[in-house]
Amino acid sequence: MRSGSFVSPCKPQKPAHILLRRLFFWGLSVIPILAHQNFADFTTPLPLKQGDTLVIGMVGGWDDWDLPHRIVRRICLHLRTEQLPRTYIETVENHRLELAQELIQRALDGNGDGVLSAAERSSARIVIYGQSLGGSATIQLCRWLQKQEIPVLLNVQIDSVGFRDGKVPSNVKAAANLYQREMGPIRGRSRIQAEDARKTVILGNWRYRYPRSKKIDVSEETPLRQLLMNPHVKMEFDPEVWQKVEDLIRSSIASSGPAEMR
Repeated sequence: MRSGSFVSPCKPQKPAHILLRRLFFWGLSVIPILAHQNFADFTTPLPLKQGDTLVIGMVGGWDDWDLPHRIVRRICLHLRTEQLPRTYIETVENHRLELAQELIQRALDGNGDGVLSAAERSSARIVIYGQSLGGSATIQLCRWLQKQEIPVLLNVQIDSVGFRDGKVPSNVKAAANLYQREMGPIRGRSRIQAEDARKTVILGNWRYRYPRSKKIDVSEETPLRQLLMNPHVKMEFDPEVWQKVEDLIRSSIASSGPAEMR
C-alpha cells in the first residue's frame, strides 16, 4: 500500500505493532537462501514400517534446515545419536511445509499406491516440534494433517511466533509450549489451548526468564541478533530448553506404545 492511500474501514487491518514485529524479525534473518532444501536431503527410509515413529522439527526464521547450531537441528542431531528404536528424525525449513507434507505422505504410504488408506492414516506415529516461526509452522502442519485425518502424537512449540499458533487442532494427542516474554521485539506465544480438550492434552505452558544476570552461551549467534533479539536468542541456546524438548519427545514416543527393535 502506498503512503497516503485510503484504507477502507470495512477491511480489517493487522495491528501495526504485529506487522512491525514480523518485519523486524524477518529483516534480521538471512533472507537470501542460495540452496533451498530439497526432498533428497531427507535420510528417512521410505515408506516407514508400521510402528515406526517420524519426528519432524521445523526450523525458525529463514535459516537453512541443516545449520548445526540452531536449536531444532541440534535436537535432531542429538536424538539421532541416541538411536531411539524405530524412530527417524528430520528437520524442515518453516517456509517449506510442502516438503514436510510430502515426507509424511510417502512415509505412511506402505503399499506405494499414492493414496493413504484409512488404516495407513490411523497408524501414523508423528511427533512435531519447532522454534520461533517454526513453532508457528508446527500448528500449520498439524492443521493440514487434521484435514488428512492423520493423528499427531505430540506437538511442541518453542518461543513460537505467529498469528494463529495458539489453538492446537484436535488430531494432536498432546501439546506443549515453551516461551519467554522478556522485553524485546520477539516474544513467544504465552499460551496454547486445545481446540477440543477431550482429545488433546496440554502438557504445559512453561515460561523461561532471561534477566541480564542469567548467562547463556550465545557465541555461535551473530552479534547483531545477539544485540537485538537477546532474550529470544538466549532461549534458543538455553540447555534447559533443549533438555525439556528432548524429554518431551522421548516420553511421547515411549508412552504411545513400545517400539520393538527391527
